[in-house]
Amino acid sequence: MEGLTYRQASRFLDMATMGTKKGEIEDFLSLDNRTSWINSQLTEPYESHKERTLYQAQQRGSSSTTQEMRVCAWFDIALWKGAQLRQRMAFALSQILVVGDRDAQLAPYPTEMAHYYDILTQYAFSDYKTLLYHVTRSPIMGHYLTMVGNLPKSRTGVNPDQNYAREIMQLFTIGLEQLNLNGTPRLGDDNQPIPTYDDSDIENMARVFTGWFMDGSSMEKPMVAYDDSHDMEAKKILGAEFPAGVGAEAELDQVLDLLVNHPNTAPFISTLLIKRFVTSNPRPEYVERVASVFRNTGGNLGEVITAILTDAEVLKENDLHVAKMREPILAMTYFYRALDAKPGSGGVIAFDAMLYQETFNQYPLGSPSVFNFYSPDHLPSGALEANNLTSPELEIIDWNQVIKLSNIAWKVVHDNGYKTSSNSKQELYPVVSDFTSVSSDYTSLSDLIAKRFLHGDISADLAPRLEGLWNAKSSNNKPYAVAAMLYFAFISPSFMVQE
Repeated sequence: MEGLTYRQASRFLDMATMGTKKGEIEDFLSLDNRTSWINSQLTEPYESHKERTLYQAQQRGSSSTTQEMRVCAWFDIALWKGAQLRQRMAFALSQILVVGDRDAQLAPYPTEMAHYYDILTQYAFSDYKTLLYHVTRSPIMGHYLTMVGNLPKSRTGVNPDQNYAREIMQLFTIGLEQLNLNGTPRLGDDNQPIPTYDDSDIENMARVFTGWFMDGSSMEKPMVAYDDSHDMEAKKILGAEFPAGVGAEAELDQVLDLLVNHPNTAPFISTLLIKRFVTSNPRPEYVERVASVFRNTGGNLGEVITAILTDAEVLKENDLHVAKMREPILAMTYFYRALDAKPGSGGVIAFDAMLYQETFNQYPLGSPSVFNFYSPDHLPSGALEANNLTSPELEIIDWNQVIKLSNIAWKVVHDNGYKTSSNSKQELYPVVSDFTSVSSDYTSLSDLIAKRFLHGDISADLAPRLEGLWNAKSSNNKPYAVAAMLYFAFISPSFMVQE
């Protein structure tokens, strides 16, 4: 038992799930142990995104799948299925090990992209090397970063494609600059950051990733190695010797060992995950504690996420180093889950009622480039930049996005929330009866809104606005204040900033 307060319990579940549903915080408080909750999540059965994408097609009466069905399958699982921590982890990993359906080579393959997401889901709590191995052999990644069919110079007369070689170092493991275990940059004699690799490392790394081809025409089966198309000559990468005569499969194993065990990988990946779950500006001491777990466990991601979410730092409040903007798409999943939104007329799948391509500036496996939707080091101009505080999510949050997200939220609570009977399977309808049933009493209503959306507390800024909305309705019309009050709670900084 940890003796967690309601606010602490609510904030923890907010970080660890796609949004807290009615009763989940109270259930967690009865357990009152973050580690026990996480341990149960590590072994909880989970849904397949590929199978759910196929189910989407079946329910729509379609003989083929689309990228929209794949994304809506993601919403199905995020909103209504279990293994929530695994789903959050997979979404975080999808923003590190990036592929995107905007790529012309991948756009025709929604089912296979759902299978790629299943790789992230299946190995979300494995050791990082195992995850990276399966990602590397995925033909989705092979096409996205142009590794599939890569041939040695002896066969083509030109150097092998360097795309995957560069990104597996820069984005997937060691980053651009050498780091201390606490994530701070190591500085050279000139007081400047030290690069982690050079052009020679990239060239030799590219030679490792030769000889890999699709298994037939499958965009789903792991790529297979052909040593007669692999560069079998000696190589030197990041100071490590790779002897001649070693096949593609064995060299892949060696290079993944080298990368995962590199001193940079633990702080680099730990920092990225902390930023996705807890805070945009983690203290070096927090990073070091998590990175030490990564290093000491061989990159066991189950242990790493446990370290991230059970650290004492997570429970701190009113602290700039324990705060982050809510990702737009996760704001929406929270909203739907908190209101137990479901399709109308007995529907069992989500359609694109939220207009995901226009509303969020992000969606699963929809990044415009391998660099994700935003930079993890984005420094917005103004006060944040002046204080050297990053806010990655603000790179995709602008007035256009805010207005569109706000319009969807208003439609959900106002247009759909008051319908006592609905006949559209393509819309999501929230359950607002919990709120309307206590709407005659402002204290009861505001307390329920606070507990469901605001970790139990209404800020001094928001309180008079909510009370004004309630007072504006006559005693017979208090239920009609609920939509506006829920909407204001949702769009408020109290909800959108996680702190």
